[in-house]
Amino acid sequence: MRKLTVVMAIIALAGCENEVEGVHKQVAEHLHNPKSAKFANVRIDTQGSICGQVRGKDDAGQYEPYRSYVAIKHDGQYEILVDDSGNNLRIREVCGGADLQRRADALAGEPAPEGWDVEVVQGPNMGALTDMTARLLEKGIPSRVDYREGKPVVLMGPFPSRDEADARKADVMARLGTDSIVIQHGAQR
Repeated sequence: MRKLTVVMAIIALAGCENEVEGVHKQVAEHLHNPKSAKFANVRIDTQGSICGQVRGKDDAGQYEPYRSYVAIKHDGQYEILVDDSGNNLRIREVCGGADLQRRADALAGEPAPEGWDVEVVQGPNMGALTDMTARLLEKGIPSRVDYREGKPVVLMGPFPSRDEADARKADVMARLGTDSIVIQHGAQR
């Protein structure tokens, strides 16, 4: 009986792996050079949708920045979305960070007298807190950990201008494939 359980678990994992590989082939088709695709932070949610970050080489052979993607499962098929702007709410609704994105969007026109923060999106993409902060530090990106409602939040900043915060957000995504959101420092989340 125990051997049967182990065999069934292996078969189930192999099926997931084949689905992920199939999705990755579809996601790679959105890149300039699909054969150069590299994936990071891949995770599967309870509905079978697949989230992560992807990058590939451009026409000059240089790696482009990471971009978030989601493969939303519908009746055994996948709808593929790749985020070109870094702010795709639909991807965040499936993969995490939608509430923070909505709050940042609602505050976008408000002044930021204390500057701007770059907040790492909570969820499986962040991984262990110590791993996230170590990866940032390893790349020379200073960060801090604040606690909000008893949960750790990884922040960079505050930056004096929105442009500087947007540049840090883009840099973190490009080099680490880590999703984040720009929001006013001290804003109620």
